[in-house]
Amino acid sequence: MTVLTELLETWFSPIGLVTLLFASGLLASAFRRESRMGRRLVSSGAGLYLLFLLTPLAEVLYANLEHAYPPMLHPDPSVRTVVVLSGYGEDFPFLPVTSKLIGEATPRMVEGIRLYREIPGARLILSGGVVRQQDGPVANLMADFAKAMGVPDRDIVVEGGSTTTYGNLAGVKKIIGSEPFILVTSSGELRRAAAVARRLGMKPLAAPAAIWAARYFPAGMSWLEWGWKFVVETGYPKAHRLGYLQRAYHEYFGYIWYWMLGRV
Repeated sequence: MTVLTELLETWFSPIGLVTLLFASGLLASAFRRESRMGRRLVSSGAGLYLLFLLTPLAEVLYANLEHAYPPMLHPDPSVRTVVVLSGYGEDFPFLPVTSKLIGEATPRMVEGIRLYREIPGARLILSGGVVRQQDGPVANLMADFAKAMGVPDRDIVVEGGSTTTYGNLAGVKKIIGSEPFILVTSSGELRRAAAVARRLGMKPLAAPAAIWAARYFPAGMSWLEWGWKFVVETGYPKAHRLGYLQRAYHEYFGYIWYWMLGRV
């Protein structure tokens, strides 16, 4: 994305809006002690924060992304290529390889390796470019992780040309062409990633990793069941709810941006 789209995504995201309201309110109050506008801005920020933290908004938006593709419990053995899209990683030499992959990069790799092991003669394509200039491609860290988990080097293919979903898949296409493949990435990202792959003329079989909302609110659950389950089991403040809301916003924003660019 361009600098402009990154700024738009940042400041109009859930965390960005709350921060902007709080900061503007405090700034207004600092210049004018009895500022009504300052109080309103701070109150609006607090109200949004409570809305994001106490309601199932994050679950609803994220589950809508996850329900597009169910988990792949048993892969088609005739499809022998498993592609794992990059997450984030940093190559600190004093850390074990299991700590160099950050966030959802690890569950993506674990799911990719699980599927690889279920398919005789499979290969594992790991896609991820350079995130920090002092490091190599993230795909190299992903390959080190796979080797540490017992995957032979001969079954690993590294694609390290890009850090974007579109770039990852364009690079993978140069390796596999139009051959069917299992596409592994985070459950929330999979709808956009699969749409990109199809737009490129590829044949993805979607395999979600790092499933969150669908664990508690599976597809087909009625709204009444949703409401009762939320109140009884998850209707209390959870710090990570705000993080998933931010991710959901990133995916919806990213899908619209890719649509505008003709990539989905």
